[in-house]
Amino acid sequence: MIKIGMPQLYEYDCIEDNLVLAKKLGLDFIELNLNFGYCRKEMEAKTVADLLKKYDIEATLHFYDEADMGSYQEVVDAYLVHLERYASLGEGYIKQINMHLIPGPVVTISGVKNYIYEKEYDEYIERLVTNFKKAEEICNKHNINMVIENTDNIPQYTTKTYSDLLKNNFKFCYDIGHDHLSYDIVWNFIQHDELPFKEFHIHDAKDRKKCHLALGEGTLDVAKFKRLAEKNDAYVVLEVKQSSDLLISVPLFKNM
Repeated sequence: MIKIGMPQLYEYDCIEDNLVLAKKLGLDFIELNLNFGYCRKEMEAKTVADLLKKYDIEATLHFYDEADMGSYQEVVDAYLVHLERYASLGEGYIKQINMHLIPGPVVTISGVKNYIYEKEYDEYIERLVTNFKKAEEICNKHNINMVIENTDNIPQYTTKTYSDLLKNNFKFCYDIGHDHLSYDIVWNFIQHDELPFKEFHIHDAKDRKKCHLALGEGTLDVAKFKRLAEKNDAYVVLEVKQSSDLLISVPLFKNM
């Protein structure tokens, strides 16, 4: 059975305000976000577990958006230190940590984007797999699952990356709006290779330009993705960015 949750919201200044809304909407969990200073401060103050218990709500954790596990090792090592810190702080209440699959540096020539990681793929994929394994070991040590999320506007070479990550038994988060902006690269991939999805980020999107819209404001067949999430017994974050959009989206999603 899927669990339905909301992202931590920028409009609030404390985790408890998010939990009040989550409780009002009858949600199962909240995805905390390390990009927000108030998330980091409250985790470091060790107050989050008691708040989750108070509202009877679970939590997952979104790692830093820019954390690129395929980057130079000195850079990745710094992120792994942060991962260890917050996985340790979240042990006992964080169920899952979500990390981005980053397309990496780009060189634009005559208006065409050229991806360094694609040109240097063999070195890149070795770094990526090695470092995601290190990240997964950190998470597992603290009894937390790790999932890898697709970002928006990902390049075609990512199909090859997914094949290599799948061979190494990683678990994934499927962001359907990001995939729409990327011309359905992930959706096309899973038509012939099944990915083990443990988390979904569901929001509406349109025109290959906009996502994180309230359900009904875009063109996505959200019900199709809900069925896929149910098949995987996944955590589902209704990843809209403001409370007004959650008030619209949650009842629509539950009634699909």
